[in-house]
Amino acid sequence: KPVPATKENLSKAQKFLESREGGGGTEMMKAIRAALEPSDAQDHVRIVCFMTDGYVGNDMEILGEIQKHPNARIFSFGIGSSVNRYLLDKMAEEGRGEVEYVSLTDDGSAAAKRFHERIRNPLLTDISIDWNGLAVADVYPKRITDLFGAKPVILTGRYTREGKGTIKLIGHQAGRQVVREIPVDFSGDQPQNAVLSTLWARQRVDDLMAQDYAGIQNGTAKPEVKETITQLGLEYRLLTQFTSFVAVEEMVVTDGGIPRRIDVPVELPDGVSREGIFGDKEENSPAPTTIGPAATGYGGGGTLGRVNNTRSRNQPVKVKQRGDRGTTSIDAKKVASEKTIDVDEAEPVKPRALTPAEKQHQELEAKAHVWLVALIERLQAKSTTPGANEVKFVRDGKAEIQLWLTNKTPEALAQLQKLGFEIVLDPKTSRMLIGRIAIDKLAALSKLEIVSYLGPQRFTN
Repeated sequence: KPVPATKENLSKAQKFLESREGGGGTEMMKAIRAALEPSDAQDHVRIVCFMTDGYVGNDMEILGEIQKHPNARIFSFGIGSSVNRYLLDKMAEEGRGEVEYVSLTDDGSAAAKRFHERIRNPLLTDISIDWNGLAVADVYPKRITDLFGAKPVILTGRYTREGKGTIKLIGHQAGRQVVREIPVDFSGDQPQNAVLSTLWARQRVDDLMAQDYAGIQNGTAKPEVKETITQLGLEYRLLTQFTSFVAVEEMVVTDGGIPRRIDVPVELPDGVSREGIFGDKEENSPAPTTIGPAATGYGGGGTLGRVNNTRSRNQPVKVKQRGDRGTTSIDAKKVASEKTIDVDEAEPVKPRALTPAEKQHQELEAKAHVWLVALIERLQAKSTTPGANEVKFVRDGKAEIQLWLTNKTPEALAQLQKLGFEIVLDPKTSRMLIGRIAIDKLAALSKLEIVSYLGPQRFTN
């Protein structure tokens, strides 16, 4: 509960925060309710600061809960390059606060200072508009947010007939009422402002969604809400929950008239570690991403923590496991039995020099899917026993693969042709190719500088 901001209480708060430790998944609703429910019985403004790296789902459920607590002001902070902007924007809107985004290269202290300045001295609170008899309808947002420094409050609405007049802006500043009169001119057609109709339609869609967050979340939206949103999307050409834009590919490729499925690897966002999302390497996981100083450990379940910022991939450290958090070490197999100290406190162990075979394996592993790594190393070992997964993408001595290039110039394609790579599918808009190549040429293919990733293309039958 709120307490006076004495030095003693501030010290207690800081010690409490320093003792907190996150792990496992995110149960956001418990935190939302714990922060907002006390505001219902308070006559003062409760400020709630919501900070996240963005890996939060159940957007509509969270927004619906915020609507139940109108006495609170919510300020949301998104940290990193892949935050859920829709959720954070709408949280601030429903909570009549502000949203701030901090990238991995931004100064976090500057964002904290802006936050403090805003909540310390709001310019106007409890804002309302007296339209003074003008024919105005469908004004959004219906509940006007407070006015803070550095960002305007924008209202979007329609007028049903022309007119001129003076409206009154009413609000509170430092506990006293403030009234400002503003002359307006609602003239006829104004082609230069045609874009305002689209902005109004978007606000209207947002308001309709806010009327039934729970239903939209569960796929049981009210029929009238769904119908109105659909009509607005079609009339104003908007992407909504029930309308979408469809891209039609002019080139269709099939083998023998049979459509084929193409699995396309997706890059992880900047600053997100692969292991933080997927855990240990699995054969069906996406292409490997670099672990090193560039990766800062933002992720959903486990996290590499600060080890990414301080040690290279080849430096093992001692690890203490913490419940289901699964704190991950580098070179974990060599130190699995040493669970004595935290990652963040560990002293780096001097890495031994890699053998040529280990170095070659590491380079191959960074560029190719685990199935292809196994196939190439089987051939190099002159083993004649096919791996368990080869049947999924190898036929008649040729592997069907996805090939990602650093560029798709004629010179690059000539290098592939020299190795006997047969192009099956060439999406002109990307640097990916689908094709076949003799399995004994895979090792040479992986060494080409123009190749950034090799992945198996599974057969569909």
